[in-house]
Amino acid sequence: MSHQQRNGNNNDDDVENGSGYRGWALFKDGKDASLPPNHPINALGPARKLAILLVLSYAGFLANFSVAIIQVAFGPLGEAFGVSPANIPNTIGYNLLGIAVGPIFWNPLSKTIGRRPVYLLGSALFIPCVIWMALSPSYICFSLARVAAGLASSFSQTVPPATVADIFVAPIRGSKMSMFGVAVVIAPAVAPVFCGLIVNGHSWRNLFWLVLGLAGLQFVLFALVVPETLWNPTDAHAPTPHQPPSIVSVGNVEDKAEEHQLESVPAPQEQVVASGRVGAAWMPWHRPGEFLQIFVSPILMLRYAAITIPSIYYGSIFAWSVGITIVMPQKFEVAPYNFETIPLGCAFLAFGIGGVLGKWSGGIVGDKVVGYLERKKGHRQPEHRLWALLPILPFMLAGCVIVGVTVKHELHWIAYLIGGGLFFYCLSAATGILQTYVLESFLPRSMDTQAVFVFWKAMWGFAVAFFVYDWGLDHGFLEEYIIQGVLAAGVGALVCGLFIWKGYEIRTWQGMPVAPR
Repeated sequence: MSHQQRNGNNNDDDVENGSGYRGWALFKDGKDASLPPNHPINALGPARKLAILLVLSYAGFLANFSVAIIQVAFGPLGEAFGVSPANIPNTIGYNLLGIAVGPIFWNPLSKTIGRRPVYLLGSALFIPCVIWMALSPSYICFSLARVAAGLASSFSQTVPPATVADIFVAPIRGSKMSMFGVAVVIAPAVAPVFCGLIVNGHSWRNLFWLVLGLAGLQFVLFALVVPETLWNPTDAHAPTPHQPPSIVSVGNVEDKAEEHQLESVPAPQEQVVASGRVGAAWMPWHRPGEFLQIFVSPILMLRYAAITIPSIYYGSIFAWSVGITIVMPQKFEVAPYNFETIPLGCAFLAFGIGGVLGKWSGGIVGDKVVGYLERKKGHRQPEHRLWALLPILPFMLAGCVIVGVTVKHELHWIAYLIGGGLFFYCLSAATGILQTYVLESFLPRSMDTQAVFVFWKAMWGFAVAFFVYDWGLDHGFLEEYIIQGVLAAGVGALVCGLFIWKGYEIRTWQGMPVAPR
């Protein structure tokens, strides 16, 4: 049994007696005796880790805030560019397209030159992209700027989860990932409030001047708060936070030098203390062939069922949430609702409230479920986390049905917000559960797993912007949302059932790192 597993077995007791992972979820922290004192898990204090997590969450929030900042400005933007307002939601998709592709460039850099240079470079490049959006004179120019902004800001969607794995021990990683995830989920709900306040009396360009200020703050926060956390072991057989001592490879896996795979499992009583350093591993131009292998590794990660299938499923439910936010302004601006711009923007807050509440079910409950099953079964597996998603699935269907019935029968607007808020609650919970499951399924290559996760999420978001409103017009909004709800709940149940039942065997068969049962 690994050191990680031994800690996990006593997780709840440690929290109670104050000897382990102490405090509320936000401040909970832990150390790993199998790692040296200079490792980020042991070297950084709880306050510094919390500050890092908040900055990472802010970055994840800002990228999605920038995507959604135009949610109630379709009319002004369409008028400015001489196109139909119905074309403007497509630029949300273009932004998400950039976010889908960008990690292919950022992830290899963060594995070689380090996390901190990527944070600084990405946040610096995002600033001119925001200026480009603010000054765009045409629809085509604005669309290109949105793609570029997505490419520049996409680092914030895949590298931060790797930093979370760098600095936090496994038993609390889910709750930390859920805090990051909820920041990403609530951004599309908060941005329209600012959009409504600004475009009600000012030019739409001021939307991006606001984003510019937030982007400048992001760069400053990364420069002042977030240190380098990339760990480079000096012993090829030493465990890393991405490779607990109990995890063994049962097949051929790329990038052995990075993963430091173990060929044997230390005895339970053994304390393995690895030496190493924090900093850049090497410069890409020194090892171009090896860098090319790292560059394509996220693409090769697509072949793993435990990574790709949950990511595709999550992308679909994210797409339905994007659809809810695209349909609402186009319905609420006209009869019988006739919302003014500011109230319309504020209506999106219902989705943010649902997202915040969903964090508890995603990360904290997920960690509790994993801890309980670990104590019961005597071992820790990523699939244990999926049990926490099953009770959420029926509420996805309920939320979609409420939205569809409201639009079809033109019910009171509060019903749409209740249904949408319920769906965002479920989405936020699913984000913490599924993103952590994907992360833990292949911890030695956590950024590659997150690149796959973000790719499918963003590609679904890119695609849905082009058909979600027309789907409702052509076939009926009630029918549309019933189909979305059935897919969200039904496919989710199938995915969870498959991997709870055979996830360990699938990962073993495909040569992924597994912890013995």
